[in-house]
Amino acid sequence: MEVYANGKNIPTYQFGDLFVQGEKFADTINFVIDRTYNGIDLVNCSFCIKGLTSENWEVEQVLPYMQLIGSNKISLAWNVSDNFTFNSGTLQLEIRASMGDAVIIKYSMPPVQVKPAVNGKNGPLPETVEQAVSQITEATAAGLARLQQLMDEFDLDTVSARLDRIEEETATYLARPEVIAMTRSEYEAAEHKENSLYVITEEV
Repeated sequence: MEVYANGKNIPTYQFGDLFVQGEKFADTINFVIDRTYNGIDLVNCSFCIKGLTSENWEVEQVLPYMQLIGSNKISLAWNVSDNFTFNSGTLQLEIRASMGDAVIIKYSMPPVQVKPAVNGKNGPLPETVEQAVSQITEATAAGLARLQQLMDEFDLDTVSARLDRIEEETATYLARPEVIAMTRSEYEAAEHKENSLYVITEEV
């Protein structure tokens, strides 16, 4: 949807009844403004749209997508944030062009309406994403609780005693002499090892 500014005024009749409470990035509106104002090239400006909801909340959104149309027009894309549709009722809007901290120009806009969402007495069901996040949170909490339980049940003294016993048994095994079987002639010709037990076998 393209909306053309008339000087510093931007009409809103095209989208005055477009928004519904709770919508997020459902609509994109392209505001087409003059490139220059009072001799200032607005290409060098940064733009944002400000809103005042029916609950008196101030909201703001940067308009980062600027496109040149010909040589004398600029198109600003507004992908409507859910901050602007959080409250139903009247929504006042204003676009500002700034250079640094200085506001160069403010575009006035007639108020628009945000239609209320359909809600039953028991409240709306959670969105699918919210349900998924809730399930992930519950699973994570259960996993952490189980991990804590296992850590509580973990007996470090028992494990240390078991490791000590294994170490003792290993030392005992390593201390046993090596048993070497050989014939008399092989025994007499071989270089004898310490801590070894030689078993003399019959000559073949």
